[in-house]
Amino acid sequence: MLLQCDASQLEWRTALELSADEVGLAEVFNNEDAHAKNQLAFDLPSRLIAKIFLFRTIFRGSGYAFANDPDFMHVSASPAFWDGMNEKFYAKYKGLDRKHQEWMAIVASGSPIVGPLGRSWTIPMGRDYKGELKLPINALTNYPVQGTGADVMTIARIAAYKRIKKAKIPCDFISTVHDSIVVDTHMKYVQDLAAIFDAVFRDIPKNIKGAFGYDWKVPMACESKYGPNMKDMTKVLTQ
Repeated sequence: MLLQCDASQLEWRTALELSADEVGLAEVFNNEDAHAKNQLAFDLPSRLIAKIFLFRTIFRGSGYAFANDPDFMHVSASPAFWDGMNEKFYAKYKGLDRKHQEWMAIVASGSPIVGPLGRSWTIPMGRDYKGELKLPINALTNYPVQGTGADVMTIARIAAYKRIKKAKIPCDFISTVHDSIVVDTHMKYVQDLAAIFDAVFRDIPKNIKGAFGYDWKVPMACESKYGPNMKDMTKVLTQ
């Protein structure tokens, strides 16, 4: 039986940790449905569109990119419309906007962006179609979030392996891609393994403090599902 554990909102929670955005942090700490709130606030047609929009706007997608994206063209094919959506988003999440501006200034100066866990990213300036220097917006907003998120998942994998070994639960680690960890086990151990993964993610801030001396503020969580293959999965309900 396969059990897949997925980190909840890995990019968004990591972006909130890096930016200390007050509005986003309050939504997480209060267990609010940010996607439903943003659907109403930004007048988007569905919660799903609001969810996809949030995760792409973390990396500062342009109005032109949204207008030409098949996932968003049915809402509007106007770059001006999506530029307006971006303005609304960053007017709400001002802390994230400030962090992006800070990273832009660092990259423009030729200095590396340094993350809270010690990883650094030296991102070279790009060039536009005229050959003039241009800020690599997608890279400078992407690398810190994805790199720090990868560190979080490394901590989760190590902690999960140690706890499962200590619990003497027979299972094999099958794969780990981005924010997921997949193990193969017997059906009778599914509930116990899901509980271990829940504890692993709850304890990530504590483990980051122990390993790096950094006070990680954003609570982390996960969801687990199981099934005979990766297509036919059922969510595990943990206590």
